[in-house]
Amino acid sequence: MGFGIFPVHVEELKMSFKDGFIDFLEFIAAINLVIRGKIDQKLKWYFKLYDADGNGCIDKKELLSIFSAIQAINGYTNMSAEEFTNMVFQKIDVNNDGELTLEEFINGVESDEDLMELISKSFDLSNVLKVIQNGRRNSV
Repeated sequence: MGFGIFPVHVEELKMSFKDGFIDFLEFIAAINLVIRGKIDQKLKWYFKLYDADGNGCIDKKELLSIFSAIQAINGYTNMSAEEFTNMVFQKIDVNNDGELTLEEFINGVESDEDLMELISKSFDLSNVLKVIQNGRRNSV
């Protein structure tokens, strides 16, 4: 059985992290979305990932925690998690309430080309996929 990436519908991506885990199909669907999804789909998925407690807003603690975890997985180190978090909130927390709504997040990222590139690069899973592929080759 191969591990190729296959197309999925956005409706199939309604991932629930209530148990703290995702199953294999959710994992593949998420990777597919990050690699092939439209930008609005990606931003909604990024928002849901950053919104760790699922309350519909991202606070600094959530963003810092999730970005740190993503850095540990993909090795992205061009900016510290603290720098990233402060920069995101400075640029797109328009009402300065210390929380980002989905609307603030999407509008802010879409209107800032540098931020869009930075967030996209932070979710670049090519290094992770290479490790997985190399691991499979070495185990066969």
